[in-house]
Amino acid sequence: MAMDDDSPYRNAAAKLPVYLASVLRKRRALLFAALFTITIFLLFSPFSPDIAATYGKHSSSSPSFGAVKNHEVNDILRFVDPLIGTTNGGHVFPGATLPYGMAKAVADVASPAENAAGFVSDDNPITGFSHMHDSGTGGQPSLGNFPLFVHPGCVDDNYTRCDFSLSERPLNRVPDSVYASPGYFTVNLTNGVRAEMTTTHHSVLYRFSFPGTEVVRFAKGVAPYSPLILVDLVDLMNSRSRGNIKVHPKTGRIVGDGRYGPSFGSGHYHAYFCADFKGAKIRKTGTFESDKATDEKQLLEGVGWGSAGAWIQFEKPDEEMKNSILARVGVSFMSVDKACENAEREMEDWDFERVERDAREAWKEKLDVVRVDATGTSEELQTTFWSGLYRTLLSPQNYTGENPLWNSSEPYFDSFYCIWDSFRAQHPLLTVIDPKAQTEMIRALIDIYRHEGKLPDCRMSFCQGYTQGGSNADVVIADAFVKGLTADIDWKTAYEAVLSDAEIEPRNWGLSGRGNLVSWHDRGYIPQNDVDKNGTGPASRSISRGVEYAYNDFCISLLSQGLSKSPSLLGAASSTSLEAVDSSSSSFSSSSYRPNISIPWTSLTADITKYHHRGANWRNYWNPSAKDLFRDPNSPSFQSEDNRLEAQNTSQPGYTIQSPFVGFLQPRTLAGTFRYHPTRTCSPIQNQHSCYYDTSLDVYEGSPWLYSFFAPQSMSTLIQLMGGPDKFVERLEYYHSSGIAYMGNEQSFLTVFQFHYAGRPGLSSKWLRNYIPKMFNASVNGIPGNDDCAMGAFTTWGMGLGVFPVAGQDVYLIVPPFFREVKVRAGIDLKSPSGPVRSTDRNAKWAVIRTVNFDAELQGNGGKPVYIQSAKLNGKQYTKNWITHEFFEHGGLLELVVGPEESTGKDGWGTNREDLPPSYYEDEKFWEEWERMDRERTERWKEEEKVKEEGNGVDDGY
Repeated sequence: MAMDDDSPYRNAAAKLPVYLASVLRKRRALLFAALFTITIFLLFSPFSPDIAATYGKHSSSSPSFGAVKNHEVNDILRFVDPLIGTTNGGHVFPGATLPYGMAKAVADVASPAENAAGFVSDDNPITGFSHMHDSGTGGQPSLGNFPLFVHPGCVDDNYTRCDFSLSERPLNRVPDSVYASPGYFTVNLTNGVRAEMTTTHHSVLYRFSFPGTEVVRFAKGVAPYSPLILVDLVDLMNSRSRGNIKVHPKTGRIVGDGRYGPSFGSGHYHAYFCADFKGAKIRKTGTFESDKATDEKQLLEGVGWGSAGAWIQFEKPDEEMKNSILARVGVSFMSVDKACENAEREMEDWDFERVERDAREAWKEKLDVVRVDATGTSEELQTTFWSGLYRTLLSPQNYTGENPLWNSSEPYFDSFYCIWDSFRAQHPLLTVIDPKAQTEMIRALIDIYRHEGKLPDCRMSFCQGYTQGGSNADVVIADAFVKGLTADIDWKTAYEAVLSDAEIEPRNWGLSGRGNLVSWHDRGYIPQNDVDKNGTGPASRSISRGVEYAYNDFCISLLSQGLSKSPSLLGAASSTSLEAVDSSSSSFSSSSYRPNISIPWTSLTADITKYHHRGANWRNYWNPSAKDLFRDPNSPSFQSEDNRLEAQNTSQPGYTIQSPFVGFLQPRTLAGTFRYHPTRTCSPIQNQHSCYYDTSLDVYEGSPWLYSFFAPQSMSTLIQLMGGPDKFVERLEYYHSSGIAYMGNEQSFLTVFQFHYAGRPGLSSKWLRNYIPKMFNASVNGIPGNDDCAMGAFTTWGMGLGVFPVAGQDVYLIVPPFFREVKVRAGIDLKSPSGPVRSTDRNAKWAVIRTVNFDAELQGNGGKPVYIQSAKLNGKQYTKNWITHEFFEHGGLLELVVGPEESTGKDGWGTNREDLPPSYYEDEKFWEEWERMDRERTERWKEEEKVKEEGNGVDDGY
């Protein structure tokens, strides 16, 4: 029997290579024979090519691969697998969306603790199909408002016998029926419904297809073919406090809104939707609350928590619809009218293939700024690389034109979720591959400051998110400046914003800004027992907040220095005061958060010194005598004199044993004395889950072992404190080999590459290839932690661009990429005033990283060490193990000669002192003065605290 080109079986067969590209190589051989046999059978099968002849007899191939057309041979999208990271805590959004798109459609799954982005690659049932999500986040599930759910019919043709509530309606997916690609997602339900979805920026187009039989048989009974589609006002977190919904019986349009809570923050937000349907005549309409449905009410108002919504029951789909119904859903944060306008403007033609094609083209164009010669590199590694780059572009989300909080001509981005995660790798990557979007994001951050009084550290759904560490938007802003991303940014307000973080404590620094600033300014550290009278926030994390505050201040000093050389960026042609803009439109705004900055060239000079000095405050936490104590569960009792201190922080029994390493960051008291904090606590080998946002410990989501390496502004000093380069390397290797390192959080990223600072860049390459592909790979659990749109940035940098950024500095640490050659569009082209120069333009400029002596057998599958032997930059010998942003800005050629043995010694590449990345605190007199002042202040603080204790009759046991 002849089959047309639109046969789902033929489409499925065309996509078999794509599916196989996302399957790990060991499984591929086992799958190939079976899949090949099935494909041949289906292509020549005498059975009907309908989506399903009867309920329960779907073709396993048809729903598995969706309706996406053949990939071109050179189509990089065939290597993008959105399902990577959809289990194992990755929380990746795998559904249909555009780059930075507001509309994000996917099937939501009932998987507690895993469904932060809606879908999970597990066996739990599907609860609906919703239109907005975040990707890769921790915290509670985010967004997922207004899900649709579809029944092919109701038992006995009685709509009340369909399941409506969130607790009753979930259904399993057909095994192996999920397929995702950029701009497209599909899955089959066990009730015979096939769901496909694609998106524009603010709208979703769903195509629900049905078996086409006269009846569908369920365990409850027989249902005539009469589809029912419902819309529920719930969200993934079930946070709705009130909502409204209305169905129009004649047109079938359903509109509604709700008030919801953010998933990792404070406040509330309002969301709106507008749903239209096409493809079948309307039989009945109505509403439901919980599992009680009626056709007598078409409107619900002010409904609170739980399932509540509207429904439409249709006749059989029209003949030309081929047993399918389209649902077009517009979303907005402004109004129902805006939601309807978004859908009508973006999807007026209801053309599913056109919308999907446009989405694919948008992703192709965005990813085309990077090109690789993948000869000899396995498909698994290619999939890991391109999928990581794809995930980097999912968030923050561009909500420009959808901001209900204030009127502004500036761009507005949301889902900075959280900058604590993204400042380290994602935002520096966007500066290279999408400087236009990064500029708009920085403008959005500055505009948030204008209207709310502080830069966010975390933000979602127009709400303030929780601050996890420092004020790391300061680093994002400084990073952009030092890399020349200055056009179109209001640097006067940007500088005011970072100084506000550094100088002015907000009322609730748990939501923005910094806390304990009186002590930070006076003492240079956050005392463990500090009493903060100026603001409120979690009284913990003194070490992790302190080292981040220090780095934030250091980055401010770089920004101060840069602005002093370019005063015109401040509008500083004269000694003009930087006046605060009107912030009356926001209840969060306060003139008290806006520092008075005047006479820029004078104050900037002072700021350079002040913030550079504060950037050294990380050393105030360095306790040179702190031992590395950990528990041995096989020992019956304690034997170390430090057991009492250890026991104050953890209750697990066992001996304490000392490793060779001494000297760690430790908490300090108001008296200046150190308290012992177990060095391994909050690592995978000791109490890892004891230091989340509600922790009482002195570190956040990482151990003192980890945070003791965080001094990127002063690595030469840190290396000396740890005993010199050799001891530093020994300690850093121990960290990565002992189980203490956890790559599921972004703080560990830089530690992979810090061997560069000790003249051993080859070890950075070694450990990068240890983690890729062992922890970062092409499987559904191929991310070691929450993606945060940053895990993909890690693989993009290390695998493709051949460097890793030191965020906030004009420094990229060089490692050999996983490809023969990688080309990145030059920033000067991407930022062209006349618009980005297209990649196809023969005058396009590229930054090219070329691997000389690429060994496909050694390098093609990853996991094996590869070392740089020598390098050339634009044809000249290059011995430094780092480069600056000029390479990516103007383009050039970086050639890396590699080999299987590490290049060491004075003749090795990147090993000599003059080849190391910069450290900004190498003045011995600076540290001599610092040590003198610290001794004097500590003696004074001890006396002050002693007097207080005697006066209060308190013995704190220090």
